[in-house]
Amino acid sequence: MFDHPLPAPGDQEKTRCFGSRAALTVEATPLIQRGEPVGWTVNLDVAPRHQDSIQWQRKITIQLGENELPILAAVCLGYLPFAEFKRPQKGVRIERQPGKLYLSATQGRGTAYSLPIPIGQTFRITALVLKQISRHTRLTNGHLLLASLRGASALYSVRAEGHFRHSHSG
Repeated sequence: MFDHPLPAPGDQEKTRCFGSRAALTVEATPLIQRGEPVGWTVNLDVAPRHQDSIQWQRKITIQLGENELPILAAVCLGYLPFAEFKRPQKGVRIERQPGKLYLSATQGRGTAYSLPIPIGQTFRITALVLKQISRHTRLTNGHLLLASLRGASALYSVRAEGHFRHSHSG
């Protein structure tokens, strides 16, 4: 899977979205487990915005695991209405709303950032996520990739309250 050197952090493909109060970077990255690269995924970096300045030093970062990357793709493609990616003390929720995606990130008790993601950025995020899934699985047939995502998204379970549940395994 890693037959060439890993890209330097600044050289990885990414897309950025800017809201009035926060910004999002979705960045292609190797999937790291126990300190070793084992595949491909994305990092979600969400940071507050103050006037024209993004405060990246205060960002909340979550690297999606192997089971989470297809769930993000499923939300982007409209197969699922929302998803939550939780870690100890932090999490990201992304949901479909009319004309946009809406992302919120929390950390600790008082840190919360959110922003809408319009159609153009949703398209770019979706393309990047699908590219990373294709790299990770080596699945290059687009029809098979989309059918696989639809099938996987059907496994995302629903609790009695109507909230989707996904447990992080990595």
